[in-house]
Amino acid sequence: MTTSTLRSSSEESGSLVREVGPFLGLAFGLSWVPWAVAVALGGDIAEPLVFALFGLGSFGPSLAAGVLALLGRGGERQARWGAAAGWVPAALLVGAFPAVVAAVVAPLVGAAPVDPSAIAGTVAGVGGLLPMLGLFLVTGPLAEEFGWRGHLQPRLRRRLSPAATSAVVGAVWALWHVPLFLLVGTSQAQMGLLSPAALLFFASMPPLSVGYWFVSERLRGGVPSAVLVHTAGNMSLTLLAVSGSLVGRAIFFAAAVVTAGALLALRRS
Repeated sequence: MTTSTLRSSSEESGSLVREVGPFLGLAFGLSWVPWAVAVALGGDIAEPLVFALFGLGSFGPSLAAGVLALLGRGGERQARWGAAAGWVPAALLVGAFPAVVAAVVAPLVGAAPVDPSAIAGTVAGVGGLLPMLGLFLVTGPLAEEFGWRGHLQPRLRRRLSPAATSAVVGAVWALWHVPLFLLVGTSQAQMGLLSPAALLFFASMPPLSVGYWFVSERLRGGVPSAVLVHTAGNMSLTLLAVSGSLVGRAIFFAAAVVTAGALLALRRS
């Protein structure tokens, strides 16, 4: 490799860091600082103040994107609403598919089958299907996707391939969740940070990010399609309870990897 090539590569890396660095600093700061205070206050989200700090921190990625947009550094990929007949069902399918596969396959290898009464109880516990949909729409999709897929992903895609972009976004997305393992009452804390379940949780995020890339960029769904993927994924995981067993998590991860491979192959074809 020549000196000029090394210099060009270094300059490109530096340019990329300058492009995404402010967002990452803001997103992690706006999330991790409130979460750190919440942990210092006991870390139990059943306490009102801790829960408020937990909720505030959850909006860090989207808030960071909003702040940068106000400073003239916005410009996420816009949704192509004329193509919504394509990306809306695709987003719902991509989001729910790994959990549905896990729910079908896991009982065949020893996991408990899906319990319809448990699904009904979960829905009733939050006041019905519409309140549940609203809850899942806000906690995660709207709180994060203007940041991850609206701001970070398009900037990485200017220099990286879809696979590399998804790997980076997925790794950042996984790292961002780490403090949640210290907050009692979160699904992450129930896993334990150093558990096999946590390892599968982190490992699933890069392949899942391929699906987000596919519907938001390849199908021109923008942030709205990423919100749909996130909502469908979280709701299917909760209602089908596939994350309750290590077998279910492993099959979910495998389904996410297969889905990512298929979408990347489809993109090349």
